Amino acid sequence: MARSESSSFLRVQAGPRSYQKDVLGVMKDIEVLLEENEGLDKKIDLVMLKKKENFKKISGLVVKVKRMGDDYVEVMDDQEDGDEGPEEENLTSLREEENFLVQSIEESTRNLMDHEKLLQDLEVDGVQDPNWRNQFENVLKYREMHKKYKEAKEMRLKAIRHKLRIEQ
Repeated sequence: MARSESSSFLRVQAGPRSYQKDVLGVMKDIEVLLEENEGLDKKIDLVMLKKKENFKKISGLVVKVKRMGDDYVEVMDDQEDGDEGPEEENLTSLREEENFLVQSIEESTRNLMDHEKLLQDLEVDGVQDPNWRNQFENVLKYREMHKKYKEAKEMRLKAIRHKLRIEQ
Protein backbone atom coordinates (compact mmCIF):
# COMPACT_ATOMS: atom_id res chain seq x y z
CA MET A 1 0.00 0.00 0.00
CA ALA A 2 1.48 3.39 -0.95
CA ARG A 3 2.11 5.95 1.74
CA SER A 4 -0.52 8.36 0.43
CA GLU A 5 -3.16 5.63 0.36
CA SER A 6 -2.23 4.55 3.85
CA SER A 7 -2.44 8.05 5.34
CA SER A 8 -5.86 8.72 3.77
CA PHE A 9 -7.03 5.35 5.07
CA LEU A 10 -5.80 6.29 8.53
CA ARG A 11 -7.68 9.58 8.49
CA VAL A 12 -10.90 7.69 7.85
CA GLN A 13 -10.11 5.36 10.75
CA ALA A 14 -9.62 8.25 13.10
CA GLY A 15 -12.89 9.71 11.80
CA PRO A 16 -16.45 9.44 13.00
CA ARG A 17 -17.71 7.24 15.80
CA SER A 18 -19.85 5.35 13.31
CA TYR A 19 -16.64 4.04 11.78
CA GLN A 20 -15.44 2.90 15.20
CA LYS A 21 -18.74 1.08 15.70
CA ASP A 22 -18.36 -0.51 12.26
CA VAL A 23 -14.85 -1.70 13.13
CA LEU A 24 -16.05 -3.11 16.44
CA GLY A 25 -18.93 -4.83 14.64
CA VAL A 26 -16.54 -6.40 12.14
CA MET A 27 -14.22 -7.48 14.96
CA LYS A 28 -17.16 -9.12 16.77
CA ASP A 29 -18.10 -10.88 13.51
CA ILE A 30 -14.52 -12.14 13.23
CA GLU A 31 -14.65 -13.41 16.80
CA VAL A 32 -17.96 -15.20 16.16
CA LEU A 33 -16.54 -16.84 13.02
CA LEU A 34 -13.39 -17.94 14.86
CA GLU A 35 -15.53 -19.51 17.58
CA GLU A 36 -17.66 -21.19 14.92
CA ASN A 37 -14.51 -22.56 13.28
CA GLU A 38 -13.41 -24.00 16.63
CA GLY A 39 -16.77 -25.74 16.92
CA LEU A 40 -16.46 -27.06 13.38
CA ASP A 41 -12.96 -28.32 14.13
CA LYS A 42 -14.32 -30.24 17.09
CA LYS A 43 -17.03 -31.73 14.88
CA ILE A 44 -14.42 -32.69 12.27
CA ASP A 45 -12.43 -34.43 14.99
CA LEU A 46 -15.54 -36.33 16.10
CA VAL A 47 -16.38 -37.34 12.52
CA MET A 48 -12.80 -38.49 11.92
CA LEU A 49 -12.90 -40.50 15.15
CA LYS A 50 -16.20 -42.15 14.14
CA LYS A 51 -14.81 -42.86 10.68
CA LYS A 52 -11.74 -44.48 12.25
CA GLU A 53 -13.98 -46.63 14.47
CA ASN A 54 -15.98 -47.67 11.40
CA PHE A 55 -12.79 -48.66 9.55
CA LYS A 56 -11.76 -50.82 12.51
CA LYS A 57 -15.17 -52.49 12.49
CA ILE A 58 -14.98 -53.01 8.72
CA SER A 59 -11.52 -54.55 9.05
CA GLY A 60 -12.82 -56.89 11.75
CA LEU A 61 -15.76 -57.90 9.57
CA VAL A 62 -13.47 -58.53 6.60
CA VAL A 63 -11.34 -60.81 8.77
CA LYS A 64 -14.52 -62.59 9.89
CA VAL A 65 -15.61 -63.09 6.26
CA LYS A 66 -12.17 -64.44 5.34
CA ARG A 67 -12.46 -67.01 8.11
CA MET A 68 -15.82 -68.14 6.68
CA GLY A 69 -14.22 -69.34 3.49
CA ASP A 70 -11.95 -68.32 0.66
CA ASP A 71 -14.58 -68.80 -2.08
CA TYR A 72 -16.85 -66.09 -0.67
CA VAL A 73 -13.98 -63.67 -0.17
CA GLU A 74 -12.89 -64.06 -3.80
CA VAL A 75 -16.38 -63.13 -4.99
CA MET A 76 -16.34 -60.02 -2.80
CA ASP A 77 -12.90 -59.04 -4.10
CA ASP A 78 -14.18 -59.28 -7.69
CA GLN A 79 -17.09 -56.96 -6.86
CA GLU A 80 -14.78 -54.35 -5.36
CA ASP A 81 -12.69 -53.95 -8.50
CA GLY A 82 -10.94 -50.58 -8.43
CA ASP A 83 -12.35 -49.47 -5.07
CA GLU A 84 -10.02 -48.32 -2.34
CA GLY A 85 -9.85 -50.58 0.67
CA PRO A 86 -10.51 -49.27 4.18
CA GLU A 87 -6.79 -48.85 4.85
CA GLU A 88 -6.26 -46.81 1.66
CA GLU A 89 -9.32 -44.66 2.40
CA ASN A 90 -7.98 -44.09 5.90
CA LEU A 91 -4.61 -42.94 4.50
CA THR A 92 -6.38 -40.66 2.05
CA SER A 93 -8.57 -39.10 4.72
CA LEU A 94 -5.54 -38.61 6.98
CA ARG A 95 -3.66 -36.85 4.18
CA GLU A 96 -6.69 -34.67 3.45
CA GLU A 97 -7.03 -33.76 7.10
CA GLU A 98 -3.29 -33.03 7.29
CA ASN A 99 -3.55 -30.65 4.30
CA PHE A 100 -6.63 -28.99 5.77
CA LEU A 101 -4.90 -28.43 9.12
CA VAL A 102 -1.80 -26.96 7.48
CA GLN A 103 -3.97 -24.59 5.44
CA SER A 104 -6.01 -23.54 8.47
CA ILE A 105 -2.83 -22.76 10.46
CA GLU A 106 -1.50 -20.72 7.54
CA GLU A 107 -4.79 -18.83 7.27
CA SER A 108 -4.83 -18.09 10.99
CA THR A 109 -1.23 -16.83 10.76
CA ARG A 110 -2.10 -14.57 7.81
CA ASN A 111 -5.11 -13.16 9.70
CA LEU A 112 -2.95 -12.39 12.74
CA MET A 113 -0.36 -10.73 10.52
CA ASP A 114 -3.07 -8.58 8.93
CA HIS A 115 -4.15 -7.35 12.38
CA GLU A 116 -0.55 -6.65 13.36
CA LYS A 117 0.03 -4.75 10.10
CA LEU A 118 -3.04 -2.61 10.78
CA LEU A 119 -1.65 -1.85 14.24
CA GLN A 120 1.71 -0.90 12.71
CA ASP A 121 -0.04 1.35 10.20
CA LEU A 122 -1.82 3.09 13.05
CA GLU A 123 1.51 3.51 14.88
CA VAL A 124 3.07 5.13 11.80
CA ASP A 125 0.59 7.96 12.24
CA GLY A 126 2.18 8.51 15.64
CA VAL A 127 -1.10 8.84 17.50
CA GLN A 128 -2.17 6.29 20.06
CA ASP A 129 -5.83 7.20 20.07
CA PRO A 130 -8.72 4.91 21.07
CA ASN A 131 -8.60 3.19 17.65
CA TRP A 132 -4.98 2.28 18.23
CA ARG A 133 -5.65 1.10 21.77
CA ASN A 134 -8.58 -1.05 20.60
CA GLN A 135 -6.48 -2.55 17.82
CA PHE A 136 -3.60 -3.14 20.25
CA GLU A 137 -5.90 -4.99 22.66
CA ASN A 138 -7.35 -7.00 19.79
CA VAL A 139 -3.88 -7.95 18.54
CA LEU A 140 -2.93 -9.16 22.01
CA LYS A 141 -6.13 -11.22 22.19
CA TYR A 142 -5.66 -12.59 18.66
CA ARG A 143 -2.03 -13.53 19.36
CA GLU A 144 -3.14 -15.63 22.31
CA MET A 145 -6.03 -17.17 20.37
CA HIS A 146 -3.73 -17.94 17.42
CA LYS A 147 -1.13 -19.49 19.72
CA LYS A 148 -3.69 -21.84 21.31
CA TYR A 149 -5.29 -22.62 17.95
CA LYS A 150 -1.92 -23.37 16.34
CA GLU A 151 -0.77 -25.55 19.26
CA ALA A 152 -3.96 -27.62 19.10
CA LYS A 153 -3.72 -28.05 15.33
CA GLU A 154 -0.02 -28.92 15.50
CA MET A 155 -0.74 -31.60 18.10
CA ARG A 156 -3.31 -33.12 15.75
CA LEU A 157 -0.88 -32.81 12.82
CA LYS A 158 1.79 -34.62 14.82
CA ALA A 159 -0.64 -37.45 15.57
CA ILE A 160 -1.71 -37.68 11.91
CA ARG A 161 1.88 -37.70 10.65
CA HIS A 162 2.74 -40.40 13.15
CA LYS A 163 -0.19 -42.53 11.93
CA LEU A 164 0.81 -41.97 8.30
CA ARG A 165 4.36 -43.18 9.00
CA ILE A 166 3.04 -46.28 10.76
CA GLU A 167 0.43 -47.15 8.11
CA GLN A 168 2.65 -46.64 5.08
